[in-house]
Amino acid sequence: MFLLLSCEKTGIVDSSLPLQNTAVVCAELNPGSTFAGVTFTKLLPVGITYDIKKAELKDVVSYIRIDNAKIIPLHYVRNGVYMPLYGLGIQAGSVYELFADWEGNTIYSSTKVPYTPVVNSVSYNSNGNSLSANVNTRADEVYGAIWVIGFTSVQANTFPYLSVPDAGSGNVAVTTTEIPAKYFDNTYNGLRNIQVFSYDNQYTAYFNSAKVNVPLGNAFFQNGGETGWNVMGDNVIGMFIGVGKGKIINVN
Repeated sequence: MFLLLSCEKTGIVDSSLPLQNTAVVCAELNPGSTFAGVTFTKLLPVGITYDIKKAELKDVVSYIRIDNAKIIPLHYVRNGVYMPLYGLGIQAGSVYELFADWEGNTIYSSTKVPYTPVVNSVSYNSNGNSLSANVNTRADEVYGAIWVIGFTSVQANTFPYLSVPDAGSGNVAVTTTEIPAKYFDNTYNGLRNIQVFSYDNQYTAYFNSAKVNVPLGNAFFQNGGETGWNVMGDNVIGMFIGVGKGKIINVN
């Protein structure tokens, strides 16, 4: 299971899907940031070397509706990416809906953008091999955490699980996977950190079904089973999801 969606290189292998005319939708909406666009590609047959020029869709008609009021048309830019004509700031707590049409196929998705997670405290777990954080919770959000060494790309690429708050609970504990033993050498003292992520709770279905998926470079690779995509329509798969990225916090 990988943390965040990677839209630059999306290949899907799934024998239950037709090898032609299946759209793949990918978008991550981060609160407080400028919208990075929606990527529309198509599923490529097994055995074909991935090529964005073969996979990208250039003729999608699409727009975003915000809080059931504001309409933002999307326009093709490059490599299957569709963006507004002007920068669009993503607001926490707002609902963003995606409407699209490709070759007569209607595509729809909706996500409520979570707030950036607020961390109350951090610590080592009782086993001493992983990290924990206590996080303030909000309705319709779920949480996960990773370990990070220093401020580098050396980090976990999975959550052990998502923390789903109980109804009415004001906080929840999140835990990382175990840190590899080599990073407990004294050389890394002061460099062991935790980062917490918040998600629209729709992400839970995807996460729980992702045991049938494994990372393949920057691609989705599906080896069977039902995946909890939140994009709906005929011959379409993908995720259009709100994700809040917390600060990297030192635990030493």
